[in-house]
Amino acid sequence: MALHILQGDTENDKRWLEKAARLHLSTSKWIVPSSAVEGDKAVIFVGSTFFATATIASTPKRRTDWPNRYGAGLRSVRLIEPPISLDVIRRRIPELKWAIYPRSVTTVLPAIATTISELISDRRHRGGSDVDDRMLDVAGIEELRARAIADARPKAARKVRMAVHQSRSLPVHRYVLARADGGCEGCRCKAPFQTRKMTPYLEPHHTIRLADDIPLSVIALCPTCHRRVHHSLDGEEYNAALIRKLRKLEPVGAR
Repeated sequence: MALHILQGDTENDKRWLEKAARLHLSTSKWIVPSSAVEGDKAVIFVGSTFFATATIASTPKRRTDWPNRYGAGLRSVRLIEPPISLDVIRRRIPELKWAIYPRSVTTVLPAIATTISELISDRRHRGGSDVDDRMLDVAGIEELRARAIADARPKAARKVRMAVHQSRSLPVHRYVLARADGGCEGCRCKAPFQTRKMTPYLEPHHTIRLADDIPLSVIALCPTCHRRVHHSLDGEEYNAALIRKLRKLEPVGAR
């Protein structure tokens, strides 16, 4: 049984995969390698991520609408949540040369197929907490959010709060800065300058308390907004407004 990496190149492909996973749908015309056989496994690459898995459901046939391409059915679509970003794939599976320039469908060698399957299984089991601190600089925003939430713990006893704070802060802060996408989440202005690492400079602000280091309580601010919260006459009112903004920024049910 072979493992094939397939492409989902459009937003329509992504929406269909999400719907297929939810409603147990199948399709008859996904582009696959000509060597694929019914029952083979597939990983579907969408938007620079391993997005879903599926099973080849029919024998490939030459596509009449796309020269030199073959199509086959897919069934048993299952999402990978959060999707595994390309840079994480490159770090975890350096021997997967396809990841250097992922532009086409491919069939991977058995040893690499085993590693890919283990990576996906680990992601599904751990839900993003498999992204360790060494990968935070390359992880996608969905991975960062999943890791930040996975790290959220019940409030620690006062005597150990400071000891756990630093290790808990890094994933949350990386996620919050990625969520801000270069703009202050308070005033909506662009970051005032680029850091030496060529990233927008913003400051994570804890709207409730330093120990509550979770995505729903941390917001990315420009230096002016951050100082407004801590030093201005209306600081408390502004902080309350930021808390309301966070409820809109974070998905329903976020911690």
